[in-house]
Amino acid sequence: MGIKRTLTQRKFIDSYIENNGNAAKTYRSTHPDYKGKNAKVLGCRMLTKVNLMTVELLDEMDMTDQQLHQKLKEGLDATKVISVIPIPPKEAKPGTGDLPEANSKNIEFIDVPDYNVRFKYLDMAYKLKNEYPATRNEVTGAGGGPITYKEYFPALNPEKKEENE
Repeated sequence: MGIKRTLTQRKFIDSYIENNGNAAKTYRSTHPDYKGKNAKVLGCRMLTKVNLMTVELLDEMDMTDQQLHQKLKEGLDATKVISVIPIPPKEAKPGTGDLPEANSKNIEFIDVPDYNVRFKYLDMAYKLKNEYPATRNEVTGAGGGPITYKEYFPALNPEKKEENE
């Protein structure tokens, strides 16, 4: 059984999906009389009130596990197009005119891996599967206090400068 929501909250969720997850546009569309400049903040507040879970959002969008898997696979294989200037493999001497001049006729476009996009998809996959570690290890200095440069760089400690020389 799902969470009980008000009519306004259900409209907000539907609009949130239609606006591709843009909370500011969603707030403006669900509150057409609003003329202020804080739609982004108010949209985020409304999103917090609605407490929309990822699983619920996927269900609202009728996203199956197969479709989610396919989109994730596409994101993990993401590429981007860059332009390159091919230089013929020959012995060329600079300053002699042997090297070709760069112009729009000799530029080629190639696909290369887009690691920024791939990282975002991988991060999302780990979040969806709850694979991130639950605990964090904090590093502290002596006696649980803050870390000081003296602990890691004793040569910089002015009190012990004579010992280090």
